[in-house]
Amino acid sequence: MLDRWLRVEALRAERAGVSRTTVWTAPEDLVVVAFHSIAPTRFARSELRSRAMSVGYSDVPGYLVGKLALDETLHGAGLGSQLLLDALDMIVSAAAVAGGRLIAVDAIDEHAHAFYRHHDFTPIQGSSRLVMKVSTARAALDR
Repeated sequence: MLDRWLRVEALRAERAGVSRTTVWTAPEDLVVVAFHSIAPTRFARSELRSRAMSVGYSDVPGYLVGKLALDETLHGAGLGSQLLLDALDMIVSAAAVAGGRLIAVDAIDEHAHAFYRHHDFTPIQGSSRLVMKVSTARAALDR
């Protein structure tokens, strides 16, 4: 499913200015082994679990890690965490220039949900979406 998205949709989204996709390749043959895609987004206060996340605004700007995928042969080596940190680093840099308070991810299954929870994302009740403050990501990156 994610392979198809990378082959078909990533370039289309890039050209349309909808998102930016970063790929990791194996150095010996330049085969894509991981990727993440980031897009700007907004959050309605009504979908957030606390007012602290919205700081009194009805719409809160942020970023969506729309896709995050690691080749199955690399699972268990800590590279998924590194891939997420790479995405968060790009988002923190973008937020420093353009603003943005929150980061969202959509967990595709329970394993992904647990992965994001492990990395300090908070679930939105009744949704597969989890969120994190940009300030939390910045602190995790020691910036």
